[in-house]
Amino acid sequence: MTRIAICPHLSVEHFRGGEKWVVELANRLVNDGYDVSVNALPYAPDGERRVDATAVLDDRIPYEERWRHDLSGVDTGYLFYHPGAMGSFPGAERYVAGIHSWIYVSPYLHERHYGLVPTAVKLLYRLAGEYDLARYDVVHTVTPAFETRHSNVVAIPNFVDAERFSPDRAPLADDFTVLFSAAHIPEKGWDIARRVAANLPTEIAVLTTGQTETSHIEGMGFLSEDELARLYARSHVVLHPARVDTDSMVINEACASGTPVVTSPIISHVRKNGAVIHAGTASEMTAVIRGLRDEFRTHRARYEERCRLARDLADSRRIERVYPELQRLLVARSVDSGGPNRRLPFELAGERS
Repeated sequence: MTRIAICPHLSVEHFRGGEKWVVELANRLVNDGYDVSVNALPYAPDGERRVDATAVLDDRIPYEERWRHDLSGVDTGYLFYHPGAMGSFPGAERYVAGIHSWIYVSPYLHERHYGLVPTAVKLLYRLAGEYDLARYDVVHTVTPAFETRHSNVVAIPNFVDAERFSPDRAPLADDFTVLFSAAHIPEKGWDIARRVAANLPTEIAVLTTGQTETSHIEGMGFLSEDELARLYARSHVVLHPARVDTDSMVINEACASGTPVVTSPIISHVRKNGAVIHAGTASEMTAVIRGLRDEFRTHRARYEERCRLARDLADSRRIERVYPELQRLLVARSVDSGGPNRRLPFELAGERS
């Protein structure tokens, strides 16, 4: 039986995008008969742990947090990449480096929303990253915006459960509703979202996951995945002014829910059509949301076309399409991408690089 270790750089109990990806992938693999473990580093940003790992992982999946894991006997170790990550996860027969972080995509060394540690990691990667990545058998990137000289690079986007995240989960809210579902941190544009909300007319409702003391935004508390899916379906637009992203789960889940997105024009937000609208400043985002509200009121067919386009975009990331590619990546003794910087032929509908 193939043994697979999935090794995130954060505690699964932090339970945001990357950790949810780990749980979904691990649970599917074990249901398909693979011997799977999740070996995490014992770090949760700001000490925030939203779930108990044993409550979200299948009972057959051992979970452990420590700074150094022995992967002896493991066929494939999938590591959320950071320079030197192998030092924390030695012993596997084969290694896959998972590129999930903006740090390895960003064109800038210094970004003021990042602190000392992320900036130091960026610098280390720029100095020695190519040498370090060469130790891995395969590099998996969730975004085509990532570039490397590694000879075996596979691009497979993040997946979305399009049965759960669906327009059919709930009817649209009576009031025109804007949803901010990312973390309340500058990297995800929480400060921009607050400025946008303050400048929107009061008849537009602005909601967010989690708690907030911002008077213009209503906090909905911690939501289960089903509750989150219903909130996406009830919303008329999702606001995602992120400064940091790879293949955004917010955008994927919003589009699967048939909800248009207003987002920032960073290089990894490659989706660009009527369903994913780029705006560079808080004032521009405010204007776009006002325009979408007016469109919903007076040109409903045009708004509904955006919703259809959103679902079309999400189709390329349906878990039924993406999971088999990830399974092949983790199980195959050799995954050949066809040469330097060649990707698997994974068609991403409606996207532009």
